[in-house]
Formats: sequence, structure tokens, C-alpha cells
Amino acid sequence: MTVRHFDKLTVDTVPELWKQRSGIFSGDGADLSEAEIDSAGVAFLVRWAKSLHGGKLKLAGCSPDLLKLISIFELKPLFEEA
Repeated sequence: MTVRHFDKLTVDTVPELWKQRSGIFSGDGADLSEAEIDSAGVAFLVRWAKSLHGGKLKLAGCSPDLLKLISIFELKPLFEEA
């Protein structure tokens, strides 16, 4: 498992991360234990998960709020907790 650490996945950081997505999406895990995440960040994680072609993106250190969003928007099939 290749894990990438994030401090921010927000509307301010996602555009630059999107430019680097080929490198980022080559991994299959994200450490979000210290990450600030907004809706743009969630969308980025969804796109990353979908790029794994049926695999699940492994998320470590998810906040309760992020887990709630994943549940509300029925995104659980895309992710697994690492």
C-alpha cells in the first residue's frame, strides 16, 4: 500500500493537487489524520478512488465528520479505513 499524507484537501489546494494527480493517484491510500478537508477535498478523494478501477482507496485517520459525509453520500463502496 502506498500512502500519501495530506495536511489540506480544500478548494485552495485541490487545483494544484489535480495537476499532480497522475503521481498521487498511483498510490492507493491517504493519511488524513491531520488534514483539513472540505467538499473539494471529498470530490478529489472520490475521483482518486474511482481511478483505482474497482479497488478501494484506503483512508487512514478519518475524522468523524468525514466518515459521516462518506456515509451520507453513500460513498462507502469507494473507500476502506486503513
